[in-house]
Amino acid sequence: MRISKAYWIWGQFSKKDTLYLNSIKDNVQVFLKSPKFDIHLTLCGPYKKLGCDFLNNLNNLSNKNQSIILNLEKFDFSDEKFKSFFIKTNKSTELNNFRNSIYKLSKFANKNDYDPHISLAYGDHKKYNKDLLISRMPTLRKKILLSKISLVYVNEELNIWRILNNYDLRID
Repeated sequence: MRISKAYWIWGQFSKKDTLYLNSIKDNVQVFLKSPKFDIHLTLCGPYKKLGCDFLNNLNNLSNKNQSIILNLEKFDFSDEKFKSFFIKTNKSTELNNFRNSIYKLSKFANKNDYDPHISLAYGDHKKYNKDLLISRMPTLRKKILLSKISLVYVNEELNIWRILNNYDLRID
């Protein structure tokens, strides 16, 4: 059963890449009606509750780790409400190692079935509309920079995705 009220760790992007991704998301959401949410790549969760130790350790982890270059693969979609239309990204060694580092701080469900993606629309959209939209999408940039992690409170029943704290990753 899906946990609808919990905390999640998101990866977020450089300012330049956030602007780029938001312009794509905004265009997608004109075509596919969707709840509003900040552009992100879900790293891990859900967590029912988190303590101060975890938050301190997350801050330390962000200070020790540098930003991650993500390779964008393609636009795609699924029948899942919270993965309705998205950009598929590569599952790089750096990304997996970073997720494993967070997992060691506090275990989370679904550790091994990770499918990294950047959601552009949530909802129950018809396959026909998503196929049509894919045919109209622009060519994707090849690379973007994941430059921070965010602690997010999620209540899917009320369509709430509230960023509680951001942690910048090192840029060397």
